[in-house]
Amino acid sequence: MKWLKINTVLLVAVLSFWMPVSQADTQFRVIVDASGSMLISDPDKLTSEALRLISNLAPEEQATLGIWLFGEEPRVLLPESTVNKATKAKLASYVNSYVTQDVKTDLEAIIKLLLKTPDSGNLASGFSRHWILVTDGMVDISLEDSVNKASRDRILNQLTSELEDRGIHLHTVSMTGYTDKALLESLSLRTNATHTEVAIPEDLLDTFDRIFSQASPSDELPFDGDHFLVDDAIDELTLVVFHDGGRQPRITKPDGSALALVNSNSVSVSAAEHYTLLTVRRPAAGNWTVSNVDLERSSVRVMTDLGIQASTIPPIVFQGEATASSVGVFQENALIQDLDVLGLLNVEQTLVRLSGEQKETVFIHNMALKDDTFVQTIGAISEPGNYELISLVDGKTFSRQMSQFFTVNPAIEFSGTNPSGNLIAFSAKPVNLRLDVLSSHIMLEFTYNNGTTKMEEMPLVGQGYWEKIIPVETSDTVKVRAQLSGVTQTGSEFEYWTPFWHFNKQADNSLEVGLGQVSSVGAVLLSAPILEKDAMPVMVPPAISIVTDAQEQIETQSEGLKPDQESSPVTENTGNLSEQEWILYALLNVGGIIAIAGGIFLYRRLKHKSTDRDDINDV
Repeated sequence: MKWLKINTVLLVAVLSFWMPVSQADTQFRVIVDASGSMLISDPDKLTSEALRLISNLAPEEQATLGIWLFGEEPRVLLPESTVNKATKAKLASYVNSYVTQDVKTDLEAIIKLLLKTPDSGNLASGFSRHWILVTDGMVDISLEDSVNKASRDRILNQLTSELEDRGIHLHTVSMTGYTDKALLESLSLRTNATHTEVAIPEDLLDTFDRIFSQASPSDELPFDGDHFLVDDAIDELTLVVFHDGGRQPRITKPDGSALALVNSNSVSVSAAEHYTLLTVRRPAAGNWTVSNVDLERSSVRVMTDLGIQASTIPPIVFQGEATASSVGVFQENALIQDLDVLGLLNVEQTLVRLSGEQKETVFIHNMALKDDTFVQTIGAISEPGNYELISLVDGKTFSRQMSQFFTVNPAIEFSGTNPSGNLIAFSAKPVNLRLDVLSSHIMLEFTYNNGTTKMEEMPLVGQGYWEKIIPVETSDTVKVRAQLSGVTQTGSEFEYWTPFWHFNKQADNSLEVGLGQVSSVGAVLLSAPILEKDAMPVMVPPAISIVTDAQEQIETQSEGLKPDQESSPVTENTGNLSEQEWILYALLNVGGIIAIAGGIFLYRRLKHKSTDRDDINDV
């Protein structure tokens, strides 16, 4: 029996070697709120367009996509599979027909389901996981607040820890201002992802585009007004434009003719009500013009042998933390080191703060050339929020641009409570594992009514956070804030002051503790960018990209399970083979032998023809 099993395994291995292998390096799982309130939050079903957008952006065979709905109970809308033409067609037929009428929002159940759902599609070893949660509500599974709170606590504790352990980035999107912002922010911060509050449904398209860019950074061409310059090194460009509903963009080629927005051998078009995505293969060099679109929201991604790469910026940057950045120019995946060539380039970075429809430019600075890369240190950022760092290389005859997205947030969550009697407890908990808790320390500053201040150390407790319990004996109002001397896991040091809290004893001896008035720092950037000439930058290529074919292919065996299947223990039957097993093994062996024989026959036939042709040439 064993020889037959071994023989079958060997045949399958030989056949798999003969078959072409293409592996996906990114997993996208989208979780959509299907409660009835989504009809109000998203009346035009922009969520459906956003789902189509991310499937159109994902390069075929290089990503997997699955979509789930949740409300009273979780369910699958699109089973997870490798993104290809069939997947896109199936999604297009599904997204406009799903129903949003559930009366509850059981977020715990859908996260549990996805954590149990096996990965599907041909995913490469070490692939990245990006999950996107879109909701307009809170945890709402019962009329009893205690039941909802218990579910919320399980999400924040057990489930979020499991997401962290598995390296899952859970991006959260709030469709209204009535969502549980604290819960959604915590999920994203702890999983190195972004939380976005969508002011209007149309912003959902930009949010999905930004999440995809964060997962798959790529070379882009910058817009100069309403046009962009294509050079001879561009093999393919993908233009993503957003526009008013029903309006068709106009693309003018360098020769002045309009690009026909129809599928052909050189052009692929995916059009929706509010966006158009088109790919042009071997585009003509020169100035291309775009009209009838929102240029501020549009982008041009390219495949090219002449591109740029930037050092990685952490998805979560702590408030008060400086960040080093470096940019290199690459030709055919090799870093250009010719100083005469690099000296002709102008490289600048622009930091933009994203807030709904508003974009605030924080700074625009040139980078300094050090050895063969351009470097700069971005000063500590004081205002929390989502940011975009744009690196632009201008070579006069060509230009390249890359956008990197990250979130700035305090490294700790500082709060005060009255646990019992005359005791006040202050605690500080890390919001992200980038903070090295053992190397960091916190001091508490107490400010009294008479103007005096006192500093006390806040001890680190065994559960991985800081806590200080204080007996209150005076009726004075005392202000308290914490000073974090932080150290990241990579050894970067920074300082951060929390907002003030206050506490005092009331006339009836009860204690009052609360957050004091929050004052704005004013400047977004605490210090100006530094041209870090002495720092040695480390170039890190993008994890995945839609613009390069030079991806390392790592062969792995995919389980190929459906999304609604749960993994179960497998026991090996060492007894006699059943009749069905004999038939299966026989079919596999016969099929393998036929395939190998066919290959040998084809090879000999081609070789024979080649020999005959050589003989004719000799004559």
